[in-house]
Amino acid sequence: MSARAFRILRWLRRPHGVAVRWGLAILTWILVALLTGRLALAREAAGLFAADRFVIGAHRINWYLRHGLSGPLLGRSLPLFDPTTEMPDRTVTTLEHYLSRRAGAGHALALLYVKAYQITGAPDAARQQDAITAFAAIAAPLVQDIDAPDPAAPALPAGVPPVFTLEQARTALTALMRIATPWYVISGTFLGAVREGTFLAHDYDIDVGVQAEDFEDAAFRAQIAATDDLVLVNTSAHLDLRLGGQGLWAGPSRPALYRVLHASGIGIDVFVHHLEGDQRWHGSAKHRWNNHDFALDDYNIADLPVQGPVDADRYLTENYGDWRTPVKSFNCSTGTPNVQFPCNPSALAEHLRIALAPVPSHEAQIARLILWQEGYLHHQDERTAICVFPQAAAARRNGDCIALAENDNEAAVSAARVVDKR
Repeated sequence: MSARAFRILRWLRRPHGVAVRWGLAILTWILVALLTGRLALAREAAGLFAADRFVIGAHRINWYLRHGLSGPLLGRSLPLFDPTTEMPDRTVTTLEHYLSRRAGAGHALALLYVKAYQITGAPDAARQQDAITAFAAIAAPLVQDIDAPDPAAPALPAGVPPVFTLEQARTALTALMRIATPWYVISGTFLGAVREGTFLAHDYDIDVGVQAEDFEDAAFRAQIAATDDLVLVNTSAHLDLRLGGQGLWAGPSRPALYRVLHASGIGIDVFVHHLEGDQRWHGSAKHRWNNHDFALDDYNIADLPVQGPVDADRYLTENYGDWRTPVKSFNCSTGTPNVQFPCNPSALAEHLRIALAPVPSHEAQIARLILWQEGYLHHQDERTAICVFPQAAAARRNGDCIALAENDNEAAVSAARVVDKR
């Protein structure tokens, strides 16, 4: 992101007067009504501005611009945004009706987020199964031509990360020192501190952790808001569904990742670290990284005093394997031995959204690899089929999965082998 993005976010997150809030609410109502023809969607989006929730309101407007009548004029790129975010149930139903009547892969992919929302929030197993079946039926024609990745194929180059100077990194970390929540450096930032005594030359953000027992959401948000050169970009909760005794997939949503932006444009990823037994894990909506629980010790990075895991070798080996040997290209989804992927239909929808991007990219390659290695995609009758919950299939059928495949435009039940990721 950039310094300009910082200024925009600071304006969006500051308190706004009644005239500004209601002026933008009226304009938003008119715009969304024209783009979608759905008054309920227009009311909900306008209400965000009236309630001074400008950040999510801005995301809504951008999403409607891309998915509404103006979409063809704005190009093929669609926002990587879950349209159900902070949306009431009744509005999600209206959104479902709207998307169901729109043609095209982009709208079908957006509809997967709606089905994921319904899967997660289903009150009973029967209605949840209906949503799972609908998710698979929508996804089946989208994935049928996604081939399994060829390990021997050369990878597309990753996007060039933004470059920040040493002084900018020091300034951003110094700004974070002004918040009251105790934090410590982790991941690539900690690797740089231990191996090189400074920030990694190829890194593009700063990674820090906070212990869950020291973290409180409202207090952290207030601390960031009170710091002139920091702003909260967004948050990402971790949801990992498990099959319960009543046949219902459920699980707690836990605070996981808070993305913060410094005035220089440097991103700071703040990960909440949860303790389970002897494991201290952190993650996002799409990932979970497990480490043995650790105490903290004092370190230095670029002559700044910081804290980090006391047993640096164990922590870095769990994260990177051979951490002493520098690498030129790294991806957090494929380059970390301790990564896991949660059972989360919203995360599955996002992986599919990235994998099916119209322009081939390094990120799309990674998403396809995850979908195949986790068993969401598999071969079925000369095409690729999808399994929404391969975790249950592996336990229930020793690797077989009940999945939906497209057959003469109707949903048909078929068995498919799940890829064993281990």
